[in-house]
Amino acid sequence: MPTIPRRWPIELETERVELIRVADEAVQHIQQARSTLDEVRAELGRNIHLARVLIVTAERAVCDALTCAERMRRYLAIVRGAEIHGRWPMTAARQRDDSEQALDRATQSLEEAQDLFEALRQSYQSNFTLAEAILADMTLALARARRSIEQMVRFLTEAAIGRD
Repeated sequence: MPTIPRRWPIELETERVELIRVADEAVQHIQQARSTLDEVRAELGRNIHLARVLIVTAERAVCDALTCAERMRRYLAIVRGAEIHGRWPMTAARQRDDSEQALDRATQSLEEAQDLFEALRQSYQSNFTLAEAILADMTLALARARRSIEQMVRFLTEAAIGRD
């Protein structure tokens, strides 16, 4: 049976666990934003004022997810500074880099969604079709962010499996 060649330093177990916890929190914010944007879509033609409140609520959830991403970036900086000992240090280093890249992709998708809020605010009252297209782009960006965060969590989970 082959040994799993993923092993992060035991001293960084606290950071790894905290990264997973903060990633779960970010996913909750992303899910909240997506469900709120679904409510916006339903309210566009009926109640413009409620749609405005829901747009702001969704934007706040995206900002909260970005805040979680910054906290994850801080923990990854601590992990990056630690030396990797044991078997296959290059594989563990690559896994750490893959985690950072997944977080970068998630942050980029969240920022893309955040940038679309201004266009949504300008179009939701006058052009419902454009607003729905913007909402679709936003939910796609949020889905990509969630996928990248889940990928990062998978790397972090695998990091604990190969430990002696």
